[in-house]
Amino acid sequence: MPDWRRLVAEKLKRADLTTSQKNEVAAELAGHLEDLCEARRAEGLTEKRAIDCAMGDVPDWSELSRKIVRAKSKENEMNHRTKAVWIPGLISLTAASAVLALMQVWGLRPHIVWARSGLALLFYVPWLAAQPAFGAIGAYISRRNGGDWRERLTAGVLPSAAMVATFCVVACIEIAVNAITNGHEITLIGLSSYIVAWSVIPGFGLTLGALPFLRNVRAQEVH
Repeated sequence: MPDWRRLVAEKLKRADLTTSQKNEVAAELAGHLEDLCEARRAEGLTEKRAIDCAMGDVPDWSELSRKIVRAKSKENEMNHRTKAVWIPGLISLTAASAVLALMQVWGLRPHIVWARSGLALLFYVPWLAAQPAFGAIGAYISRRNGGDWRERLTAGVLPSAAMVATFCVVACIEIAVNAITNGHEITLIGLSSYIVAWSVIPGFGLTLGALPFLRNVRAQEVH
């Protein structure tokens, strides 16, 4: 059997790729071509004919190599975003949600810090005070996973963004239900007060906790 990696490398000599990219593509295609060749051999073709058929299945080596590199780049980008944003952000969100749930289980009640015209801003003060810790958790894990400062900040404030999304979804459902049942309509001021109390103000705390982790650290501190 031929050296498939060598054959592929020969085809990629003029491709507009770096040496490392050519090596990656050659390794990727070698096994695939070998499988194709073995399939042709199983159909009764001679080894030379099977090799020619396998190689002939690739009409444009340069274009194929570019597609493989682009696909790998997108995959690497998605993996990086997952590690640098979504996993740290979800850990921060889970911590914030768990603490809030525990406070409710323990019977703590929110405090009214502002009230006017039937509207009020309610806060779980201990939960609000803990927001910097939640923001720090997300930003720290993101930094450990190689996130840049934007990704660290996003991971840190994700609980606040999730709360906004939750309120908007709930508001849309409530509007739809009230339209059907002729119930009490939710007001923009009422929705805004909830968003301010449960997202905007906690968001400042999350940001405050994330700030110390937005700067880069020495290379030996990162693994």
